[in-house]
Amino acid sequence: MTWRGQACRVFNVGKYRREIANHSSGKDCDANFFDDNNKEGRALRQKSAVVAMTDMLEWLDDQETTTINSQQRVAIFDATNSTVERRQWVLEQCTLRPGKPTGVIFVESVCNDKELLEENFNFKIKHSPDYRDLDKLEAIADLKRRCDNYERQYETIDDDTLSYIKIFNLSSKVMVNHIYGRMAKTIVPCLMSWNIANRSIYICRSGHTQPTTVPGEDQNSDTIRKTNIRSNKLGKSGERFRDALCAFIGQEGLQFNGERTKAAFHHKLSTGTSVTGLMKSIVSRDFTTDGVNLPFPCHIMSSTMPRAVDTAQWDLLPFPVHQFSNLNPLDKGDFSGMELEDIRELDPQWYAQLEADPFRTRFPGGECYGDLITRLESCIIDMEQQVCPVLVVSHVSVIQVLLAYFRRTPVEECTSIEVPMNTVIKFSPVTGGGWVESQENVLPHEEIFFSSTLDSDDEPSKQNGDELASLSKSLPNSQSPTTSKPPIWGDHTRILNTSNH
Repeated sequence: MTWRGQACRVFNVGKYRREIANHSSGKDCDANFFDDNNKEGRALRQKSAVVAMTDMLEWLDDQETTTINSQQRVAIFDATNSTVERRQWVLEQCTLRPGKPTGVIFVESVCNDKELLEENFNFKIKHSPDYRDLDKLEAIADLKRRCDNYERQYETIDDDTLSYIKIFNLSSKVMVNHIYGRMAKTIVPCLMSWNIANRSIYICRSGHTQPTTVPGEDQNSDTIRKTNIRSNKLGKSGERFRDALCAFIGQEGLQFNGERTKAAFHHKLSTGTSVTGLMKSIVSRDFTTDGVNLPFPCHIMSSTMPRAVDTAQWDLLPFPVHQFSNLNPLDKGDFSGMELEDIRELDPQWYAQLEADPFRTRFPGGECYGDLITRLESCIIDMEQQVCPVLVVSHVSVIQVLLAYFRRTPVEECTSIEVPMNTVIKFSPVTGGGWVESQENVLPHEEIFFSSTLDSDDEPSKQNGDELASLSKSLPNSQSPTTSKPPIWGDHTRILNTSNH
């Protein structure tokens, strides 16, 4: 929701409960605190919910929060809310308040998968402050007693006059009731796609192209202009990046298989839940496509631009390349094919608007960055729902918006994000949600942005060996990502002086 421009905040009642209980008794909350027969514990739990609810409603009414869509706010009241009485209280607090009734959607998570429960228990005792002073066995025992107390009070949602979403075993099955509009279009697909698979998402620009060259406007000038045409294919430098990318993904994929095999809890690919079954029923050495055996599964997504498709098509690892026009570069409308310098000279007034607000300024007859959010939403859901490694090959403007999503940074500031050439940006999931980022420059000895010579002058690329193992050995060692500033607002090139060649 934050990536889409809405203000969104989580109000965790457990956090309020710990603060109030510690202030009241100076003790942590063990399983007995959640026994419904414990009157003191019940009163403190209700007090915690009231304080959290008050803070939440005040935040919803706050007019100072500035976002792209400042009138659209979503608050998450994070609590068990496991009884009809508690849910009715939440509903009344939100919908019956004078002046500003707030719509409510209940999300109920049902988990009866034993292995998944054990994984959740281990995560809870590792990260919850409630168990910081207990050893593992004591913590697990206390947590299970707490769950027993919850189960004795638990009442599932069965009132179809309410708006609710039920998720079973991390979205292996989803039930929705009275969910319309934005929630049906955005929230439900997201809840269906999220999973706890330990796979990485890799994002990179397409390789460097063989550009079209035209003379400068002044026939007596010694300048030439490199022009990017949408149908341009890879140049020699781009082909070298393609080969290095294949080797890098090959190493990463084999590492994924190894880690999955060693994990105490891993995804059973033969089942049908989103935790385990979004890939075909395969084992690590029995993955095939078009009759070709592949050593690991990988979901590859690219734009429809030939340079992006070429970057992702490999002879050694012939994975299917899923092409999405959603991943195509920002549509510059009437200015398509023009360099930034040309646009500035042609329409300086419009160009000044672009410089002042690059996120919201729409190219005449084309798009603005804000439009990319809408067309990238389905692609992000596709990435999130996979339980195998994902590679996305796209372009500067699109990648800037994607990076804002995975980094959880304000999307309206994405136009300043640097996206280096020849570099793979890797996002790995972290326990509890979110992603950790790393970058790998797979061609450290190549010029990152603007080569001093054209691709047509490059020496032919050489392929060492015809096996994955041989190619993997040729993979360059890890290098720090470049700090050179990339072209902004899309894939633009600069005027080159022939005297510098």
